[in-house]
Amino acid sequence: MSVESRLKTSQLLAYAAPTVALQAMLVPLYNFLPPVYYSSEVGMVALTVAAIFAVGRFWEAIIDPLVGAISDRTTHRFGRRRLWMAVGAPIALISAWFLLLPPAGASPGYLLFWLVSFYAGWTLVYVPHQTWGGELSTDYAERNRIAGFRESGAFVGYLCASAVGILYWIWIKGVAFPSYGQIVQSVGAFFAVALPIAILWCFRKVPVIEQHSERTPGWGEIARIITRNAPFRRLIGAYLIDRLAMGVYFGVQPILISQALGLHQHVLTVALVNTVAAVVLAPTWIPLATRLGKHRAYCVANILTACAYISLFFMPDGALLPVLAANALMAFGNGGTLITPPSMTADAVDADELETGVAQMGGHMAFLASVFKFGMGLGLFVGLGFLSIFGYTDLSQVLSSDVEQGVRLGASWLPAVMLLLPIFMMWNYPIDGAAHAGIREQLAAKRLARTGSSAAVREGA
Repeated sequence: MSVESRLKTSQLLAYAAPTVALQAMLVPLYNFLPPVYYSSEVGMVALTVAAIFAVGRFWEAIIDPLVGAISDRTTHRFGRRRLWMAVGAPIALISAWFLLLPPAGASPGYLLFWLVSFYAGWTLVYVPHQTWGGELSTDYAERNRIAGFRESGAFVGYLCASAVGILYWIWIKGVAFPSYGQIVQSVGAFFAVALPIAILWCFRKVPVIEQHSERTPGWGEIARIITRNAPFRRLIGAYLIDRLAMGVYFGVQPILISQALGLHQHVLTVALVNTVAAVVLAPTWIPLATRLGKHRAYCVANILTACAYISLFFMPDGALLPVLAANALMAFGNGGTLITPPSMTADAVDADELETGVAQMGGHMAFLASVFKFGMGLGLFVGLGFLSIFGYTDLSQVLSSDVEQGVRLGASWLPAVMLLLPIFMMWNYPIDGAAHAGIREQLAAKRLARTGSSAAVREGA
């Protein structure tokens, strides 16, 4: 298949399928395991758990570029991206089992070992899959479409993670208010079934694109991606801060909903509305990004997300409908901040190839994935650390007025203010549609010149 061809909808659905399973697992990892499950039900100190999850994210930040670089440098008839996805899937599945089903009295060492193992397997699937999408087309608008399907798949995964707990525990088992342990275990069961099915479907339907450069980049050159690619450096700087803000919010959100707002029985309802809104609204960012430019759409998305965060500060206790409305707005904004960065990264790879002569899609996508995970993990630690300043300890605590104020600030103004910087950084991002068209023209001319030179050498010989 030519990388200029427009993919069929069936191919895009198959490509997006692994994202559904992968992102479903992020719901317990961000929302339930760190702030509540391992502290309230397993018995670990909340800040210790947050520190372990931050270490896990730092570990991912280290291995993500390595996985991207290894998949860039791999040659295999099965497909270099598919090979590493097949290696990572069983590691992720086995580790998820032990991570979501800890024994009574599990130690911090147990959590750290299985968390690190899970992130290794998850990354071996996620980074090659993300990179594969960047290689499926070289067209500015088609890349939006590919990223749009993939990130919409992410929101479907969030929806499944929320819905499976409601479907099984409430509707089938008749449990009025499922515990956090029951919720995460139901997500784990979904992950165990969905991931292998999704990967097999993806392998069957999506074409393998082997875009090997004329030379294989060395490890030192891969490490220099950040220093030499100025547009990409600006992008990941902004992305790091907006993921940090989201990590802060996810760390504080269960506490805000359960304790500060008195909506513990509606935790799954809030999550479900957030993900349904994301599934329905996220695809609208595909035409918006084409119309506004990806970088401006990214800024608008962050503005909407910040407004949603701020609104939570003013929510009265027990006010379910306003909380649901704020989460719907947040979901819409988050959709834009997830869809546009991978597409902009693929454009930045083209700019880098024009300068260096090497297309390092895997290395760039891996750095983007590292930033996502590092920001989310550090944000979780920052969020819970912020609450500890106000005296918050765990879910069994009755919140004083000072602690409740800290919870509200941590879920609203703190992440909202953080988003001002990425908006400022990306408003005048240099690679828009016109600039990218020029980059592609210059790349085509260089390739044509190289082809002509090679032909002349062969004729002379």
